[in-house]
Parts: sequence; C-alpha cells; structure tokens
Amino acid sequence: MINFTTKHSLGLLAITVLGGLSCATLALLPLLSASAFIFISNFLPLPLFLLGLSVGLRPLFGAGLLASALIFLFEGPLFASEFFFLSFLGSAFLVQRALLTYKDSSQKAVYYPPSFVLRDFTLLAGIVMVLALGLYLYFIQGKNGAAIVENALLLFDPYGHLGDAKNILIKVFSFMPGIFTFSWMSMMLLNMGLAQGFLSRSKLNLRPTPSFRALQIPKSFGIILGLSLLLSVVGVGTLELIGKNAALILAFPFFLSGLDLVHFLLHKTRFSKIGLTLFYSLLLLFIWLALIVVLLGILKPWIEKPTPTN
Repeated sequence: MINFTTKHSLGLLAITVLGGLSCATLALLPLLSASAFIFISNFLPLPLFLLGLSVGLRPLFGAGLLASALIFLFEGPLFASEFFFLSFLGSAFLVQRALLTYKDSSQKAVYYPPSFVLRDFTLLAGIVMVLALGLYLYFIQGKNGAAIVENALLLFDPYGHLGDAKNILIKVFSFMPGIFTFSWMSMMLLNMGLAQGFLSRSKLNLRPTPSFRALQIPKSFGIILGLSLLLSVVGVGTLELIGKNAALILAFPFFLSGLDLVHFLLHKTRFSKIGLTLFYSLLLLFIWLALIVVLLGILKPWIEKPTPTN
C-alpha cells in the first residue's frame, strides 16, 4: 500500500485527479482518428485499476467520476455513458470483488478467491449482454441482417476492398451482442491483470496476486451453457438470438479455465516458453482454436483428476 496517501489527503487527491485525467486522455485520443490511438483507448480502465488495486475504491470512484465529467464535456453524453457504465463501474465492480475478504473456517481473513471473482464477473457480463442485445434489437427493428451489413460496407468500404469478408460478417452479425460483451470481458480482465502485475512488481499492491491454478467454474454454468447451445439450434427468432449470445458469454470462463490448463501442461515440459509462444500465435491466426480451449476448460476437472492407485 502507498503509505503517503494514507497520511496526506493532498497526495491522495493528487493521484485521484491524475487517474481521472489519464482516463479522460485515453478516451479523447480516438478523436485524432489514428488507429494506434484507437487501440490505446482499449486501456481506458487501466488507470482505474492501478488506483483501486493500490489505494482502494475511494480514489477509483473519484477518478472515475472526474473522467466521466470530462468525457461528457468533450465527447458528449453517449461516450460519457459508455465510459461510466462499462469502464468505470466495471472496474469498480472487479476491484471491489478482488479486495473483498471473508473469514475461513479458522476465522482467518482471506481474500475472495479468483473463482468467485470470475463467477460474479460472468454474471455481471450477462447483464451487459442483455443490454447489448436490447440495443441490437432496437437498431435492427426487424431489418434483415444481410441488408444491414451490405449498407455498412457501402458506407465504410465504398470501393469494395472488404468484399470477401461480406459473407463472414453476415454470419457473425447475429453474434454482435455476445462478441461485444466477450471483448469487454477480455479487455477488463487484461487491464486488471496488467495493473496487478505492475503493482506487485513495485510492491504497491493491496492484495497478493492470486493463483489461477485452482480456478473452478460453477457446475451450473456448464448446464446453462448446454441449454444455451440447444436454444441456439432449436430456437427461432429472438430465442435463437438469446441462445447464441448467451452461449458465447458462458463460454468465456471455460475459455480462461482452458488457458490455465494449457499453461499448466506446457509448464511441465522443457520447452514451455516456446510452446506458449507457438500456442498463442496459432490462437491468433486460427480463432476456431478457441473452441478447443473452451472444450479443454469444460473437461478440465476430468483431465486433472488424479489417477487412483492400487
């Protein structure tokens, strides 16, 4: 913990303002229309995580409110609302869960385990997905997805350079609420991991970095995932849409569990670094490999089950 912030309110106020200004700056960079700046804006929550995981929730709330106000002034209510609900409240939720403590059987205070954090975050993502699905249904207003994709391509690609991607875009269009939410979940956890990694190396972290070796997914998630996949196949209209996007969100915790298993298995070999580099390179090149990782996450309890000895 940063000692001077607990003794001097001015120091705490200074880093709170700095955190808010950093978030607002990252949010305003895309206005310069540079692709690199748009990429950097994905790290909007990073200053909030750095504050929350080092000095607590109060500075995070102060910085988030300040950044929301500045974004509102420069970019308007739409972008300010997006930042407030997704980046600010999302990071506040995760930090609150990460810093939560409870007493174990020996009455010792312990931090909330990562399995519980992931469980609660997935439930929150379900709410985000429902809101995204509502916006999706509002904007299409019964229109054909293929027609919307074609009109978008005419607007953003008038010369037809992306013509080959048309069929792919049409197929994934109905997954847009789930893809949006899945991307949001990934970036939130990535920013949280980067912040915790930096703070732990600097010895400024409030809680120890948790181990994901014991990551467990609730059995109910597997059941709901199965029902969602069934609904995506036999459902019609909105029910099919809900099934597709719910399955994508519920696959996320199993994807993380599968990645943990891959890391565990590769670390047992002599070429773990090369193996991990090759694995992530292939994962980026062939997105469908993510389905295998999800399957590994589902089968993880049986794969890791110790073999009984006679």
